[in-house]
Amino acid sequence: MASHNASTSWRTRSGIAAAVVAAALMLAGCAGGAPADPGPASSTPTGSPTSSPSATPTPTPSAVYKPADASGPAQNVPVPVLPEVAKTESKEGAEAFTKYWFSVLSYAYETGDTAELSKLATPDCSFCRGLVDDIEAAWADGKWVAGGKIEIPAATAKPSSDGSTQVILQVLQKELVIHNRDGSPYQDKTAATNTGSVAIVKFVDPGWVVGDLGLIR
Repeated sequence: MASHNASTSWRTRSGIAAAVVAAALMLAGCAGGAPADPGPASSTPTGSPTSSPSATPTPTPSAVYKPADASGPAQNVPVPVLPEVAKTESKEGAEAFTKYWFSVLSYAYETGDTAELSKLATPDCSFCRGLVDDIEAAWADGKWVAGGKIEIPAATAKPSSDGSTQVILQVLQKELVIHNRDGSPYQDKTAATNTGSVAIVKFVDPGWVVGDLGLIR
């Protein structure tokens, strides 16, 4: 983004597309227990030695997700996983894939990594390309993105006559802000939104791709 103020394209695209990375993360507990109470000492040794109980391995704590804030970018962001049903050419597959696409978009917002997002759209999806460009610009020169997560309460797929599928979505996006290298805001915050959106998806071997995105007005 060349301008210090929020651009219209950024506000429009971020208003319709962002995603939620849903992951329940927790520290693995450490196994352990009270030692056994030793019995009374025997004056007569037994014929066979008593084996010592093996030590219980201590689980390694899993990395804990930390959302971005003014002090720095997000840490340990969970990588989205494509559901098995999203690999099928079906109504359920289209809906699951579109939700997955939004989770990949969220991951890109939080990490600046747009590699997977770039693979999930057709070459002629200019809106998709614009999203990738905006995210890369938001992360340029030491900047980072905080917020912008999305929930998708509803997704309904409807086949079209041209072979594509329309997926109608309710998109709830949280407030989004870009931070400069020193933690100061790069531009005004993008307010939280609740919008109706439509994604045009196509099943092209080996799977679904996004062909276009837009707001329902």
